[in-house]
Parts: sequence; C-alpha cells; structure tokens
Amino acid sequence: MTFSRFAVIVLLSSLLLTALFWGPLWVGYGFIGGDLYPYFFPQKAFLADRLHAGEFPLWNNLTGFGYPVLGESQTGAAYPPYLFAYYFLNINTAYNLQHLLHYVVCFVGLTLFARRIGMGTASALLSAIVFTYGWFPPRACLEWAIVTGAWLPIALWCVESFVQTRWWRYAIGLSLVLGLQLLAGHFHLAFITQLLVLAYAVWRIRFTDERTAEKLLIPAGDKSVTKVTGVRSLLMPLVLAIMAGFLIAAVQLIPAWELKTRSSRANVGKEHDPSYGHLPPLYASQMIAPWLWYSPLAIDGDDAIRNFAEFGAPWHWFGPQRDLDESLMHARAGGLTSIATNKVEAHLYCGLIPLALAAWWLCLGRRQTVSSRLRPLDRRPANPAVAAFPLTAECWFWGIAAGLALIYATGWLLPVARFIPGFNFFRGPGRYGIVTTLSVAILAGRGLDQLLRNKPTVGRIAIVGGVLCSTVCDLWMVSRMVTYAVMVSRPPVSLRDQSPVRKLLLDEEFAPRLYAPGQNLGNLLGISCLPVYLGIAPASYSDPRFAGEGMPKADASQHPVPADANFSQWLRDSGVTHLLSFDRLDETSWNSKLIWQGIDPLLNFAWGRREPLFLYKLTDARGRASVLESPGGVATVALQQTANQLIVQSQSDQSATLLLRELHYPGWTVEVDGQAAVASHRGTFRQVPILAGSHTVIWTYRPRSVKLGLNISLATLLVLAAIGHVRFWHRGWLDRMLNR
Repeated sequence: MTFSRFAVIVLLSSLLLTALFWGPLWVGYGFIGGDLYPYFFPQKAFLADRLHAGEFPLWNNLTGFGYPVLGESQTGAAYPPYLFAYYFLNINTAYNLQHLLHYVVCFVGLTLFARRIGMGTASALLSAIVFTYGWFPPRACLEWAIVTGAWLPIALWCVESFVQTRWWRYAIGLSLVLGLQLLAGHFHLAFITQLLVLAYAVWRIRFTDERTAEKLLIPAGDKSVTKVTGVRSLLMPLVLAIMAGFLIAAVQLIPAWELKTRSSRANVGKEHDPSYGHLPPLYASQMIAPWLWYSPLAIDGDDAIRNFAEFGAPWHWFGPQRDLDESLMHARAGGLTSIATNKVEAHLYCGLIPLALAAWWLCLGRRQTVSSRLRPLDRRPANPAVAAFPLTAECWFWGIAAGLALIYATGWLLPVARFIPGFNFFRGPGRYGIVTTLSVAILAGRGLDQLLRNKPTVGRIAIVGGVLCSTVCDLWMVSRMVTYAVMVSRPPVSLRDQSPVRKLLLDEEFAPRLYAPGQNLGNLLGISCLPVYLGIAPASYSDPRFAGEGMPKADASQHPVPADANFSQWLRDSGVTHLLSFDRLDETSWNSKLIWQGIDPLLNFAWGRREPLFLYKLTDARGRASVLESPGGVATVALQQTANQLIVQSQSDQSATLLLRELHYPGWTVEVDGQAAVASHRGTFRQVPILAGSHTVIWTYRPRSVKLGLNISLATLLVLAAIGHVRFWHRGWLDRMLNR
C-alpha cells in the first residue's frame, strides 16, 4: 500500500468515526452537562469576547474577584488552535471544531505510531479506534481530556521516528508537540504523557538492536542521515527535546507555578485531596464484565437510540438497576477510605474483543524468542533501514505499563506518591487509565496482526470487518451509557444575546457583580459573578461560600426566603450588587428590590429549569469599589474595566482610602492621576490612599511571570528554528562539527 493511499484511508476513517460518534456537532448541535457550563464555556466565552474586543486577556475579571488567565491555565489562552477558533468563529462552533479536530489528531497520531512500529493497516486502525474511542468519549464533559490527550500518540510517534531515522526533525517535533500539549492547559495528562514518553524512549533505546543500528542502509551519496555510533547516545537528544517542550510552554507554566504557590494546592490537605477521581478496584471489573455496571437505560436520547442499545447490549435484562455513581459509592472493597470519585473519572473500558486480542498477544508475544525481530515498515523510498527490536521486550513494556497504570489508577500508591513532586499536585489518579487503554490498544493491534497472518484474502476481510465493526459498536454504546454530556440542537451558549438578564445587567451604570445559583454561569452574561469554580484557585477562594454554600434555601411554606444576616454581610463585603434566585426573596430583610422575573433562554436552559428566575438589586450594595472615609465624609465612585486594566473615577471631600474589591495579586500596578502609587492589601482586596478631591485611579495588570515566560518561550522557538535551519541548509558543516 502506498503512503498516499494509506493517508486517505486514515483521514477518511477518522472523519467517519467523528460523524458516527459526534455527528450532530457537525451540523450545529452543542454539548450540555457535567462541567461544560459551570467551568469550560464561561472561560471560552470570556476568551472569545476579549479577542473580539481586540484584547489578549491576562486577567479574568468576571469570575469572583478575578484570577490570572494563564495561571489557571484551562482557558488555553496561549494555545494557538484556541486563539484561531475563538477569534474567527462563534463560541459553540469553535468549541465543536476543537472537539472534533482533536479526535482526528488523536486517531491519525496513533495510526501513524502503530504503522511506525510495524503494524499492518487494519491493525493500526484497530489500535487507533480502541484508544481514541475507548477512553475519551465518556469524558466529553471534560474538554481537557481529548484536547490534551490527543497529543500523546503524536509524541510517541516522534520518539519512535527519531530512534529509527536519527532525523533531528522528529526531536524538534517532539518539543513542539509537548509544548503544544502544555499550552492546551491541562497539566495532568501532559505530566502522564511526559512520564510515558521518557519511559518509552529509555526502553526503546535500551532494546534497539545495536548491530542493526550500526548497519543503517544509507543510499550512496545521501548525506541526509548522520550515523550514530552507540544507540544509547540517542537518549540525550530526546531528553533535551522534552526539556525544550517545557521551555516552549514557559509562558503558561511560570504563571501557573506562581498561582500554584498561592492556591489551595500548595499543600496536600482537606482543600486538595489527590485521591479524588480514583478508580475503585472493584470497578476495574468493568473491563471484562461491563454488564455488572453499565445499563442502556442510562442513555440520554430518543427512544430509537435507547432501543438499539438495549438490543445490542442484552445484559440490560440482568444488569444494574441503580445509578452508576450510586453503585460506585458502594464499591468500597479493597479501595481507599475516600469515596470521592465519579463514573467519568473512573471509566476504563477498551472493548471486549480488543481486550481478548491484547491478552492473547501478551501471552503469545512473551513466548517469542529474543531473535524474533520486527523490522518496522516505511514505504517512503529514500528512508534508511531501521533498527529492529524484540517483540518479547515490547510485550513486557506495554504489559507492565498497563499494569502499573491500572494499579496507580486505583489510588493504592497514593500514600507514597502524595509525597513525590508532581504526583501530589494532581487529583484524579483514575486518569492514569489512559496508559492502560493505550497499552491494550497496541497489544490488540499486535494480536490482530498475528490473527491475520497466513489467512486468505477473504478470511482477512471477514476478520477485519468483524473486529473493527463490533469494536466500534461496542465503544459507541458504552460511550452513551457512561457520560454526563449530551448533545442538544440549541446549545444554551448560542442564546447569550437573547438573555434579558444579560441585557439588564450590562445596562447598569456601574459595573455590577452578580450572585447566582450556578458557579461561573453568570460569566456567560459578561458579568462579574459569585460563586466560583476553578481548577487551580487562589487560596482566598477556599472559603465554602465561594462554592455556593451559605445561601438560605426555601422551605415548604412557599413564603419568600428571608435573609441570613451573616451571609448578607458577606455579599456586601464582596461587592455583590445583584442577586439571581430560583426562589422569591423577602425584599425587606435582603434590603433588595425585584427588578425582573421570568424565563431567561440562556440561564433556564443551562440549568434545565422551567420555573421563572428572580433578579434582585441590593439597595445598600457597596459595589466593587468604594472610598473608606471618616464619618460624615462624602464619596462617589465610578468604575470602568477591561480584562487587563481597571479605571476608577473617585471623588471625596477628604483624604481617604480607595478600596477595590478585586483580588490582591502580584502583577497589578496602580497610578493615581498619572503618578505611580503604592498599593497595599486589605484582606483579599487591594487598596490605595487618595487625597481629597476628584481622582482617576488606573489599575493595570503587568505580571512579570508572563513577561519572563513569554521571553523564554520565544527564545526557545528561535533556537529550535535556528537548529532546523542549520540542519536543513548546512547539514554538512554541522555533521563535521559533531564528528570532530
């Protein structure tokens, strides 16, 4: 098969699979459920709004008292695909495009890696199907899963290609891939990728046949390949490439480290439990007995889809009858004391047929003699022969990787790992299941290759068709049974401009701050809001009230909800000016006035509510900025803002202190009437002294961490570009320098 024909098959397969799994997204549908509207869409809407306003946002001034955009990282503000999509497309289209594009990248990447290590086309496609559509679709409510995980197989392909060809382009490519993965914003899967890439590089170089490596078949007169004596010398370029990946992402990593030291994740404790999202050991049986856990009744969709799934999954009749998350609460045997997990974080299913093929090949491959070699295929004519490696060693590597990842996913190793840098920073040990899924995918591909050996053409077609089709159907059904995300024809984010609450609040004279039932959802209105929901949050936000606790609830009497004195005081101290409630409030005790009630297309749809909402304005609100004057003083404050700058017009009849109810954080500078001033913190907030009279106070966010990171990132890219230029245009000079 020619490379061009192989490329067409892979691309068409990847697109057809996205149409099968996510077809509605291609025609304008959108996701809803899970963390999508409390977390991801508010961040993307903020990024899109600021890009359309001609501003690159470094500070998110809408979530709580604000936070550094690059520090929290999952906005992905420095990720090139995001910048392009959210600048040129509407929010829902951009989100769908990123979701679908990264499924294609992941599928193509693993197919290339599988072919690079010598699998046939059908086996490579099976490996890509198992990995791409076994681990990621149930996690559709977690944007970072596919966006970050898609780069894992590409990184492995770069390592394998460099070991086989010694071409520097692959080492540079590895740096770019790891850098992009870090810029995408979710460091946990990036950390797992780095661990696996380093382990694979060490193993691959260790078990490369040095005799074959020393006899690279270089065509006469071809100086495109530098002969490397001693394959172990290959490890240093790969280590440097991994380090360069970190440097490329410095613009993201340095602000993230700055925030980490000021967040609840600075130390392991009650506020940061690394065991959250583990895989209960008993639940690992889902890999071999899914009927014990999954039920077609859990599928959201029309009856036709559910009926098809029930027909295709007959275990429904004797399977579980209770909610899967509830089942996990009772799956305590051999597990951790903590029960903090859910069906998505703990999901690990690769398909029954691929698992059987992987187990068969694992047993068969481990019995291969060391002299049994695989010479990976590459159809490009000018490529030299590659170093072979023993199949026995490959079986051991992927088998051990799958086992260790599965053990770590259960959380059993956390008592030790929580003291190891890197491991103690991240939650969700169940995410290590991505390595188990990848290992099963590779071993299953090898098993299919062995199964197809010496079979007649008709038999091969029948086996390939049966294995691929049954695996796709199996994974498709499970992805619908285990998920929090569903696709809807009118996604709520597309209804922003139809929101009456948004219009009312944007028309307010002074910048409002809203307290609403849903965390971060008010950000979709373009308004500063409480409570907050962040992955890495400043330590100040660890107060339970920032998570939505403390708001009085309605009782069965149907009377207006009375105010709680302590909570009301906290709202005013936090600069809240408006309240949005599911229930009618007692206006007298809340010192508030009802200014709107009804159905909001955006908010009601996002919350899944048909009941009316109630919007109140606090009559004694202090606002987001105020002057702390002596008794009898008079002061007025007006506030204007962009993402990186905030302008306060103040007026008072005496010297006082201007209090800004925004987060005190490194990088903010202040000027009073064009002159630099010295600010200080007042608890969580910032303050600056002012004299009597009218003043213009300008706060500007100029973080040194971002400047330092940007300089490092740009310098690294320039160095890599220079190396690539010299290598391509002056390879003879460089080879002579290296061989001295």
